[in-house]
Amino acid sequence: MIFLACGFAFALVLPPLALPARPLARPMSATCRAPLPLAALAEEVPAEHGPESSAPLLPALLRCAVEASACLAGYLVHVLVLSRRALPLLGRRVGLDTIVGLGVLAMVAQRGTARTGHPLPAWVRSDSREEEARSMLDLRALPQREKLALLGTATLLLVAPIAFAFLSPLLEALLYVFAALGLPMGEASLLGARVLLEQAVVYVVLLKLLASRHAPFFRDGAWVRWRWRGAWAAPVLGGYAASVALFNLVEPLNQALWPHLEYMQEGMVAKLANPPGKSLSALLVGSLTPCVGAPLYEEVQSRAFILQALTAVVPLRAAVVLSGVLFGIQHLQLGLALPLSVTGAFWGALYVQSGNLLVPVLVHALWNARIFLGSYLGL
Repeated sequence: MIFLACGFAFALVLPPLALPARPLARPMSATCRAPLPLAALAEEVPAEHGPESSAPLLPALLRCAVEASACLAGYLVHVLVLSRRALPLLGRRVGLDTIVGLGVLAMVAQRGTARTGHPLPAWVRSDSREEEARSMLDLRALPQREKLALLGTATLLLVAPIAFAFLSPLLEALLYVFAALGLPMGEASLLGARVLLEQAVVYVVLLKLLASRHAPFFRDGAWVRWRWRGAWAAPVLGGYAASVALFNLVEPLNQALWPHLEYMQEGMVAKLANPPGKSLSALLVGSLTPCVGAPLYEEVQSRAFILQALTAVVPLRAAVVLSGVLFGIQHLQLGLALPLSVTGAFWGALYVQSGNLLVPVLVHALWNARIFLGSYLGL
């Protein structure tokens, strides 16, 4: 509670921040050595990172439907086939999902070597601020006061959901009132509905606060780079497969380092995925927050804002790692802190490398959906 109080105090005493009033570091041409404001930075974002093109909507929707179908088909193969089979390897049985995920990482490294002569992207291996700024924002040139404002907002985004948990009894009572007034909601659906209402309130309040304190955040495509047109199924499927492989490799290491920590299920998500009586309607209601709301909010929070805000104090490579650690900690599950931190850092790398927040959002959604799909199918 002391930590929560300090976090709120630190974040709330800082005044709102209008980032366009200050310059940001950005790669500059030989004829222009002055830092650029955020509005100009957004204009310099490459076409593949910028706003959606003005191409006809119908072909774009058809392309999106094809991408979604391919993504869903590959996902079902992964969940229903690869995750249920293993091969003997070095005296142990290794899941096909782990082998495929490692194969994806090896293929990406091989392609990187063929294209640039190095398996790692430039933003990982280069010490140049220019290379880092091409991938994401570089906020190290901001004045100290504005850096503190960014870090204060990041702190608030991390601790506020914990504090909002104290609203649960009030929201649960409100749902009972709605049920008494005729809202069709059984006992099995109550937990899912309560979590949905609770998280919706948290997400709306915090996103509104983020938009008010940092006015350009949802504008110009500099912070939130979102692109649904074009090819995204391959990076989503590849990112999901690699995420599962990394988690499967790190989780045993986590247990070996801290054997006294029992493996804990995914807390509230596990409860939502196993409603009383296996009610399908309760399962659907319970899946809305973990599979829709949480991926959208947590990727905006952790990848679009916190990761880039951390570049005010550390290089991009360190910001990716640190944002992953914060992502693992915020789940408040000590037994899974290490694998979740690695997963969060990897999703940060997906955002940096793809320049498209849709990729980690969908990977995150598929990650959580596997729990509900497994419960429904009895896997």
